[in-house]
Amino acid sequence: MPGSYREAWASVARNRNLRLAQVSSLSAWTGEFLFLSAMTVYAFDQGGAAGVGLVGFLRVLPATLALPWLGALADRVSRRQLLVIACALRAVTAAGAAVAVDQPAVVYALLTLSTVCHAAYRPVLAALFPTLCTRPEELTAVNAVRAILDGAAALIGPLAAAALLAGYDAAAAFAAVALLSGAAGALAARLRYESPRPAAADRPADRVGAVSDVVEGLRELRRRPRALDVIVLGGAQCLVRGALTVLVVVVAVEVTDLGRPGVGVLWAAFGVGGFVAAMASIGAAGSARLGTLFGAGIAMWGVPIVLIGLLTGSPVAVGAFVVIGAANALVDVSGFTLLQRLVPDQTLARVLALTEAVFSLALALGSLAIPLVLSTLGDTGTLIATGGSLPVAVTARWAALRAIDADIGVRRDRIVLLRRVGMFRLLPVPAIEGLALRLGRLRVPAQRDVFRKGDPADGFFVVESGRVAVIDDGHEIRRLGPGDAFGEIALLRAVPRTATVRAVEDTELATLSGDQFVSAITGFSATSSTAEQVVTGYLSDDRQRHADPPRADPEGRRDSH
Repeated sequence: MPGSYREAWASVARNRNLRLAQVSSLSAWTGEFLFLSAMTVYAFDQGGAAGVGLVGFLRVLPATLALPWLGALADRVSRRQLLVIACALRAVTAAGAAVAVDQPAVVYALLTLSTVCHAAYRPVLAALFPTLCTRPEELTAVNAVRAILDGAAALIGPLAAAALLAGYDAAAAFAAVALLSGAAGALAARLRYESPRPAAADRPADRVGAVSDVVEGLRELRRRPRALDVIVLGGAQCLVRGALTVLVVVVAVEVTDLGRPGVGVLWAAFGVGGFVAAMASIGAAGSARLGTLFGAGIAMWGVPIVLIGLLTGSPVAVGAFVVIGAANALVDVSGFTLLQRLVPDQTLARVLALTEAVFSLALALGSLAIPLVLSTLGDTGTLIATGGSLPVAVTARWAALRAIDADIGVRRDRIVLLRRVGMFRLLPVPAIEGLALRLGRLRVPAQRDVFRKGDPADGFFVVESGRVAVIDDGHEIRRLGPGDAFGEIALLRAVPRTATVRAVEDTELATLSGDQFVSAITGFSATSSTAEQVVTGYLSDDRQRHADPPRADPEGRRDSH
């Protein structure tokens, strides 16, 4: 097992919050798949195929319409509290459906409300994950584990539904959904973390209501064209996935000799590919090429569909669905990770909720449109056209995907630099990403001062290359090199500079404004405590130095003045 693979698993396993969040997700999604199976059977018993169609409509449209507002709410209130409330309401509505099982109208109303409650779960949890992580590569591992657990839920949920429906009735299945939802909420309630507090400049000035929050989410996408590229390509993939829900029957019955039972065989192959790829994607936790991996996954979704049309045969179809399942897991893991890293935390929940709404609509449109395409192009033509659209879309946006990789690569280098500063090591991903985006650059020639003792404090500095000397009363007291930082004492104490810092050789510095540094450090208790210890230590050293004869400190320190 590669080292990065083991490290990614370990990083998730040793983080208490991530363990709780993942088990909560497993419980919630097991309940969702159980719910879907039981609801479909109940609807068929009550109204036949028309009843199933009605339930499909009630599942998609209300939840899709509610998602943007739920996302806006998640950016206003505690995401943990929203998860707990959503799970509790889902438990109550599912339990109500179990009690009212003999009244279909009441059951359908409660099941619709239950679906809306669950609709908020994934985008809100996905928006919460970055705050629970301390390293970007940990975030990729988290999404990969989530994909694996989703696959397990997709297996456990339907099997549980089958057992409950065979041994009892739909009421028992709905009651089980209520229990699973309640467990998911109880686990979410045990999460303990500090939410990032944005600087005043990052807070939208026009947040006066839910409508403005939703509009702000749309504006955020205009400001983040690379995130929009991810959503557009993901939407194209969802169109094809919606089409595949119809085409799978065509492939099993018309294109191959698998017959009607082959529908289950093909979807099972899809699941196998997804599980294996989700496991493998953990190994990409440290990759800076998430953009091209995402694009490759989109293209891999389409190419096997084209091959099914060109090379008819059961083995080809089964193998193609394995590849499609693998591609789906790759798209899921890399796509969510990209959005979590490209969109600021303040608007992340509403952007993810808008994304879910777009994807849901695309799935519905794909399944609705494909019968018309089949009647026009025939089986082979439809498979080729449908599958071929995705590689074409990826080719058209390949330069944009490469640009995403370049952006993430630069951020990764900056985050590595910032993590070398002791005060920054415990910052969650949204905070460290925000600092990385705001880093400036300053080149200082040899023997020139960065600042002098008594100057106003207006910035924090990290040495990227070269060396600087810290000088007090004409004596060099320490020398700092790559990865060392200085400038925090005056910023945190709100006093003038307490020493002079001079470049010993040509030096390149990464810079943060005073406001950005103070906001990041004081926004979290752990970093604030670490910074206070550092500052207190240096001030104590200064008092001791003035009491004793001055002497150089050849070892240097990590943070100073």
